[in-house]
Amino acid sequence: MVAVLALIGRRIVSEHRVKPPLAGTMPVYPASPARESFDLGLDSLGQRLETLEREISAGRQSSSRTAFLEARTAYKRVESLLEWYAPALASAMNGPLPEESEDRPAARLGAPAGFQILEEGLFPGGMSPGRDSIGATIRSMRESVAGFRALTRYLAVPDTSVLEAFRAELARITALGMAGFDVELTGNSVPEAAAAIDGMRTIETAMSRHGADARIEDSWHRLDQALASAVAYLRRNPRFETIDRLGFIVDCANPAARAVAAVRREMGVHSPRLKRLWRPEAATMFDGGAFDASAYAPDFSPPPTPRLIELGRRLFFEPRLSSTGDRTCASCHHPNQAFAEPRQRSAGLTGSTGVLRNAPTLLNSALAPALFADSRGASLEAQAELVLASPAEMGAGAEAAAGRLHADPRYRRDFAEALETRADGSINGRDVRIALAAYVRTLVGLDAPFDRAVRGDSTAMSSEASRGFNLFMGKGRCATCHFLPLFNGTAPPDFVRSEMEIIGVPATSAGMRPHLDTDPGRAAIDREATHTGAFKVPTLRNVALTAPYMHNGVFSSLREVIDFYNRGGGSGMGLRVPGQTLSARPLHLTRRDRNDLIAFLRALTDTSSRNEAPMN
Repeated sequence: MVAVLALIGRRIVSEHRVKPPLAGTMPVYPASPARESFDLGLDSLGQRLETLEREISAGRQSSSRTAFLEARTAYKRVESLLEWYAPALASAMNGPLPEESEDRPAARLGAPAGFQILEEGLFPGGMSPGRDSIGATIRSMRESVAGFRALTRYLAVPDTSVLEAFRAELARITALGMAGFDVELTGNSVPEAAAAIDGMRTIETAMSRHGADARIEDSWHRLDQALASAVAYLRRNPRFETIDRLGFIVDCANPAARAVAAVRREMGVHSPRLKRLWRPEAATMFDGGAFDASAYAPDFSPPPTPRLIELGRRLFFEPRLSSTGDRTCASCHHPNQAFAEPRQRSAGLTGSTGVLRNAPTLLNSALAPALFADSRGASLEAQAELVLASPAEMGAGAEAAAGRLHADPRYRRDFAEALETRADGSINGRDVRIALAAYVRTLVGLDAPFDRAVRGDSTAMSSEASRGFNLFMGKGRCATCHFLPLFNGTAPPDFVRSEMEIIGVPATSAGMRPHLDTDPGRAAIDREATHTGAFKVPTLRNVALTAPYMHNGVFSSLREVIDFYNRGGGSGMGLRVPGQTLSARPLHLTRRDRNDLIAFLRALTDTSSRNEAPMN
């Protein structure tokens, strides 16, 4: 409760640019139309949770399931503002819990919470958490909603914040809701997405009818129509397995997001100039230029300039960065193969024991908040340092590499010109890392056939690829880990954390009796036993060019990868995989399904980034 109150205080300060409230005091605001609507939605949620608790306590299975669906529908109707004002509460209500938290020990990956625990206990196919756990969960949910509801009088809920919340919610629905991210057993994700948008429309109607600026009445009307159209589409097409998600995005979600952006623009709303991956001025996640490749750069890295980027490109192909003088970054990240490694594992420097894992693509690596398969790197600058220092990779470290470069007068001049802070002509390890990172941040490709299709080009993808996209989002369950639009493990709308998963990758792909790969993954970094075998979800962009696959390069083709998931990962193959986060249930993909999925994955190819080696 203290955390929720503190968050509300921060929202009040940020929204109204007022001094923080004195200790023990919080200003009470008159209810805005949006807040009144929000309050009514929270009251309805509380009532639905009370009914659900009563049905569960009475042991009435069928009516408990009905009450569950009604309660989560009520939650979805307030999700946009609940996620905006109390994201920790939203996570506790609908899970999964974040992997890391300051106020509790590390949980297993993908630990369920709230509705997800209840779903497991109420519906067929779930692993029942037990009657006591279900009872404790529903009581905690009721108390949390009641406690938050008692605090909403401290919220102003101005139109500007509501529109920001709508923008985020449309992205959340598009990428997560339509993929069934939080719906494992009920198959109710499409009706729930309709409820979320209808809840937004209820709030928007209250705003536009009471006190809205009459000068932008037409824009409010267009937003209302866009939201109504999206709800109608979803209600006409309620089945998770068959809904045309590409059609929904192009014809409904994107127009709604642009209508939100139009109202914000006409109201003169300007988002705070914070470093965010998804640029605040972008209406949708699919817009050209929607992502800022420098969002995760550390504070010490200067804004990239053409000179700095060109210097970094030269360094990428510079053998003097290695201790042996015969290896470059491009030795493992091959430009003509989407900056990936075509071997199972990269070869080590002479005399080393070799590299533990397959080198992944660097294309779009700037768009992830954690790097390496075990997420040990927090930035491209940190990645460069770790690779340069690795005995098996570059063998010396950034400072040693800087020393060798300093002996070259041309490099001394180029560093001084690129960084404009080296009047003495010196070069240090940080300079090397900054330059390399500046170049890698240019390796962004978000204009694949899929991108053009989702922006409205109906000819950009084949019918097979379009069917494959719906399989990817639906039956194949791929998008519950590889999130739109980056197809990595960084979930919208906040893009703050790279998800890790335990899927049970085998050590070899051949043989009737496979055995589990012994790489500990994230557990080798954080020493958490429950994270054994956990690896960062990689991007699938350009995946058709980056074989072999998995951290150990065990699969040589996309068909092998799809077959692995089709069987239910390692557990589905019969391996013992403690803590597997991937469902072990088979996907039952047909041959046509698999072919369509491959066609879609090929439609994620964009290698337009500059990749040629510099001339000497």
